[in-house]
Amino acid sequence: MSPSPGLSPRRKPSQDRSRRTVERILEAATRVLSERGYDGASTNRIAKAAGISNGSLYQYFPNKDAIVIAVLDRFADHLADSLGAEIEATMRQPWETAGRALLDAQIRLFEENADLLRIIVEQVPRLGPFDKLAALQRRLTDLIRVYLLLNRAAFRDDLDIDATLWIITETVGMLSIKYVLDRPPIPHERMVDELAELVIGYIRG
Repeated sequence: MSPSPGLSPRRKPSQDRSRRTVERILEAATRVLSERGYDGASTNRIAKAAGISNGSLYQYFPNKDAIVIAVLDRFADHLADSLGAEIEATMRQPWETAGRALLDAQIRLFEENADLLRIIVEQVPRLGPFDKLAALQRRLTDLIRVYLLLNRAAFRDDLDIDATLWIITETVGMLSIKYVLDRPPIPHERMVDELAELVIGYIRG
C-alpha cells in the first residue's frame, strides 16, 4: 500500500529489539484479526496479545488501520512468494498439470488465510489503494505470460495472449475469492478440477 501519513508506521525499526517488537505486534494482530475480524480487533486487544503496553504499540503504529495495512502488506508478500515459487517450480511440467497445481496452491493459500482475505475484500476499498496486491497481480501476470508463450503451440490458433491473461487472472481470482469467502458446498478438489477445466477449455479451444 501507499498509505496516507495517518496510516503509516510511526517509525521503521532499525535495531533488532525494535524489529522483534514490530514482528510481535504484527503476529498478534494477525491472530486477533483472524479470531475477531476487523471490527473486533482493537489496539488494546492487539497490544495485550503481543504482551506489550498500549504505549509501546503506539511508538510504532499510530492506530489500528496502520497495523492492519502492515499485516496485509506482509500477507501480500507471502502470497507473491508462494505463488511465484509454485509457477517457477512447475514451469517445465505439462501445462495442464502446472496450471492445476497453481490453482490448487492459490485456493489453499486463500483458505489458510480466509480471515485476512475477507479484510482485503471488505476493508481495503475504504483504507486506500493496495499497492502490494497490484504488484502481486503484475508479478503473477508476467509469470503466466511467459508460461503461455512457452506453450503457445498447444493452444488455439486465434488465442490473444493479452486478452487471455486478463480474462484468466480476473476470472480465476474472483472465483477463488468467492469460493473461499462464500463457502459453497463444493469440495476443494472438485473446485480446483472445475476451474482447471474452465481454463484449459478456454485456451485450448
